[in-house]
Amino acid sequence: MFPFLPTYKSQENKIEKKEIILYKNLYYFVLVADEKLALLTQHWLIMKQTNDLREENLLLTQVCANKFWSEYNELSTILNNISQQLSQIRPRSTSRQYLENEQEKYNQLVKDFSNNEIKYQEILQKYGLQLLTLISDNQQETDDIHRCLYELVQQWNQLQTDLNICQQELKQSMIKSDELNAKLENVSTWFDDKSSFTTNIETNNEFEHIRTFKEHLDNKYIDIINLKQDYTDVEQQNEYVIQEKPNIVEEQFVEIDSKWTQLKDKIQEQ
Repeated sequence: MFPFLPTYKSQENKIEKKEIILYKNLYYFVLVADEKLALLTQHWLIMKQTNDLREENLLLTQVCANKFWSEYNELSTILNNISQQLSQIRPRSTSRQYLENEQEKYNQLVKDFSNNEIKYQEILQKYGLQLLTLISDNQQETDDIHRCLYELVQQWNQLQTDLNICQQELKQSMIKSDELNAKLENVSTWFDDKSSFTTNIETNNEFEHIRTFKEHLDNKYIDIINLKQDYTDVEQQNEYVIQEKPNIVEEQFVEIDSKWTQLKDKIQEQ
């Protein structure tokens, strides 16, 4: 009755099948696209995290490097200043007052040196290690930091050695100064005791007393010469150092020379 109806239904079924296939393909495409998008997003996040971490490390490295070099240069300057001031100390003298003044200067330098020991340890054990860890992949910069730390250790140890040597020399100089001044005092006292020797000489032994006293006086003169040589040996090392004026030791020598001359004149008058 309707000969064309089966043909129409057949075409309709074909269209539905095509639509189903199309929807399936579209769904598969969307699914694959979502997976690729998720994968790309994951890669992007990883790259972003890596880049953020790199920037963070660069910023941290810059901060640590600035801190390291700031502390390093500051300490190096301080040590150079201490070393320069130490070289100006003259630990040899016959003057007790001069040595005490030099000791005060030395004590201040030791105090400055000790006050910076914490900074020194922080540079070695904190700032230096932090920076070396951050730049471990850069061999040239790592070698530079190791070299600078080595030089700092050498500078610190050398200054510490120089300070110890200076202290030993100051102590020895004070001992020698005390010994020299004690000898000068003894010689001066001897002259004072003998200044009136002629008043107690008995007439019968006058010449013998004069001869004996002259021998003692000559021996004292030799003592004076030896003391002057000891004084010269010490003070010639301070040729370019301005000593305090007046020089007490030199004044003692002048006084002793005067006493010796007076006694010598008295003997010649006898």
